[in-house]
Amino acid sequence: MKQRFIISIVLLLGLIHARAQDSLKYILHKHHEAHQQELWEGIKTLSAKGNWLSIHGSYPATFYFKKPDKYLMINQRSRFIEAWDGVESWTIAKWTKSSVAELSAEETLMNRTIFSFGSPLKGVKGIENKGVVFLDKAPHHWIIEDRGPLLIEYFISVKTFLLTKTIITKKTGEPFVVVRDVLKYGNFQGVSFPTHIKLRTRKMVAEYIFNKITLGDPVKDKRFSRPEKK
Repeated sequence: MKQRFIISIVLLLGLIHARAQDSLKYILHKHHEAHQQELWEGIKTLSAKGNWLSIHGSYPATFYFKKPDKYLMINQRSRFIEAWDGVESWTIAKWTKSSVAELSAEETLMNRTIFSFGSPLKGVKGIENKGVVFLDKAPHHWIIEDRGPLLIEYFISVKTFLLTKTIITKKTGEPFVVVRDVLKYGNFQGVSFPTHIKLRTRKMVAEYIFNKITLGDPVKDKRFSRPEKK
């Protein structure tokens, strides 16, 4: 009798897991449809004009993104640049006395998290569907990805299937958490695009507002590269 009970539990758990995986496939299918993932496949670069908001104020800026995850922000008002070239992150700012400085691990992860070409869940393996949770009274699918040193939690709207929140927890070394909220989505040339993004850690808060977007804007790799010290 005890053996039958154990077998029944194992079968039930297996059935629940299978249903969860089927549910996950459906969620991801609808999610990629919502983000028009197929359209993003052919887009390699993107530029946007907008504003960078920090605790110090709002600054007009131009943003450049290039696959797989290169990033460059140039302040249009003063000498302030932040970049990630795929290997290292760097900045030039007043507080660095206009010399090149390395960004912190938190700042680097924030910059790498600002934008993705379509969904960051594209091609991701080993993710888990944790069910439905409510954020601001709205139901969201809660998807988890464990990358070892990083635990990434994705929150996908049940209504629109768009990604609205991402929480990245660094578990090794000096731990910290980066929270990414998409406050607004827009539609540009038939592509869903996050036009207002907020990123925060325990120490920092930054917002990015994109007003004018150009898809496929050519930009050379060297623009993202850290300048050599003179």
